[in-house]
Amino acid sequence: MLQKAVDTTDLAGGGLLSTGQAERFVDMSLDQSVMLKDARIINMRSAVMELDKIATSGRVSQLRSEGIPPAALSEAAFSKVMLTAVDIITPFEITMEALEDSIERGQLEETVIRVMARQTATDLEELAIQGDETSADVFLQGLDGWRVLAEDGHVEDFEGATLDKTGLAQMYRALPNKYKRNHGDLRFYFAPAAVQDWHDTFSERTGELGDRALTSAQAPPYMGVPLTAVPSIPTDQDGVNEYVGTGLTYGFLTPRENLVFGIHRDIRIDKDRDILRGVNIYTITTRVAVEFEEDDAVVVAVNVGLSE
Repeated sequence: MLQKAVDTTDLAGGGLLSTGQAERFVDMSLDQSVMLKDARIINMRSAVMELDKIATSGRVSQLRSEGIPPAALSEAAFSKVMLTAVDIITPFEITMEALEDSIERGQLEETVIRVMARQTATDLEELAIQGDETSADVFLQGLDGWRVLAEDGHVEDFEGATLDKTGLAQMYRALPNKYKRNHGDLRFYFAPAAVQDWHDTFSERTGELGDRALTSAQAPPYMGVPLTAVPSIPTDQDGVNEYVGTGLTYGFLTPRENLVFGIHRDIRIDKDRDILRGVNIYTITTRVAVEFEEDDAVVVAVNVGLSE
């Protein structure tokens, strides 16, 4: 897939990927990620885009009386989600000596570009989750990601407790019932170490359930909602909300479609040559945006502890 998206013979023509190549590049990015793969992908036509939302504020049906018109007419609620994309660039270089001496006989260039493209996909998911305009990390300052945006939803403080039935129950109860109608779309997202803590609570049990937990890599669901391990969720967080602690993590409960990831359709892979330094210089550039469609439809667990 990535080989079809990246063709070095096209770079001399300006680097702008064709529509088909751009779509394959986006597909490749999703394949390298976890939460992005579940997200609703918006192909942005411009750097700023309004996403229309149509919903109802409650019951719209009434009892009908013969010959009598309804006392009131129901209306749909219209609102918008604003997507504001930030520019992302992946710059790298390859020396002419490396290209000439490579045992790959001319394939090194495409190989390196593919490796960089895969890492770019990982970086995009990191930004989508951990982005924070107040972060000390310059890259993460680009936008507020799902962790920060989730503060406008429902916050459950674990106060250092590890992931278990009690914590998952807190999160599930905090999610409004109207978002549980499409139950099969719900997902818990946690760091792999937190998912392992939940998994290990089952491995201590006797009987078939304990045996299956010991031998299976799949963590048991809670209330039928799968737990998804997301490597891009950090496990080195300091305490928040007045809780003092280190080595903490966080997690989410939300419908998959509530995750919104916008990517500008103009993706470029450009190439230039610095003859004085003897290197080929490359850049991968795009623009991305992150949002929740409904803030009310996300529960974030903070101050989640981890077993040692």
